[in-house]
Amino acid sequence: MAGTDSKKTISRWWKLILYILLLGFSGVGGYKLYEKGSDVGCFQLEIDVLPVEIKPLRTDHLLLIAVGDTGTGNEEQFEVAHGMAKVCQESGCDLVLLLGDNFYPDGVNSTEDPQFKAKFEQVYQEINKPFFAVLGNHDVKQDVLSQLIYSLKSATWRMPNYEYSFATEDARFYGLNTNCPFSSERLRRKLNQGDEELKAKKEKTPWTLAFGHHSIYSNGTHGDVDLLTRSYWNWFLEGRVDLYLAGHNHNLAHLQSETSATDYVISGAGGAHYRSISEREKLNKSAALNKYTYNDTGFVWLDITREKLLIRFHDSSGNIIYEYSKSR
Repeated sequence: MAGTDSKKTISRWWKLILYILLLGFSGVGGYKLYEKGSDVGCFQLEIDVLPVEIKPLRTDHLLLIAVGDTGTGNEEQFEVAHGMAKVCQESGCDLVLLLGDNFYPDGVNSTEDPQFKAKFEQVYQEINKPFFAVLGNHDVKQDVLSQLIYSLKSATWRMPNYEYSFATEDARFYGLNTNCPFSSERLRRKLNQGDEELKAKKEKTPWTLAFGHHSIYSNGTHGDVDLLTRSYWNWFLEGRVDLYLAGHNHNLAHLQSETSATDYVISGAGGAHYRSISEREKLNKSAALNKYTYNDTGFVWLDITREKLLIRFHDSSGNIIYEYSKSR
């Protein structure tokens, strides 16, 4: 009997020791995850650093450019910028969406980093419109908070928070930080909240556009996102998002899932490209349907009205190379 009690006591002590060890390891692991999450901007600021203000040129149209992987500071980035300015002058622009990798190769180290001028202000000085940016995988290698705070110093740079949303008369936009896990789940929750608010007001759902750095489907060197994330989109977001804009892959591409009304557009050629033979040998085939692909520098221009979403691809000179529209 005494032996049995002794064994029970030893067992309890071992369980307690094991519990303490697990608690310690989980605490350390949790702290490291928190630290890593902080480094890449996974935790929202309680208040946006500035409000979003959009002043469309026309009340019945919203005109914008979407471009990513811009921050090279090289000749190609300047060429694309001039092409963008040309299209803005000829067709109109209300804003620009920057789809991440705003500063190669390692982001910025402070709001005083000279890259803000060399790779943004000087490059896009011909376009006096707000640039709404999200973080890419290269941006999170240094101080991500600087890209938010710089919004208070620049007349055109806008990153209100690590993730943010805004709406106009005909469209609602969701800027994602795809460097963080569960960005798709956070988008689903925001869509649910937005849909409930529209339902309460008895208003028609506007076009829904999400934009982030990493693509869901792509035929570039990075290929499709992992199966788990893609499955989540298939189950909860496809059809609810009209257009998902991304970069990461250095080309222009339009892809469609065969089972959904969501269109996937890659615009990651703002300063990088797939011109070389070695890079083109690394291109992947996507599980989605390839509607159009251009493996050189360029950008995407959008014209959004209540009933129609027009998507145009432009090369670096501003020439139209592809056009697609969808209507309600």
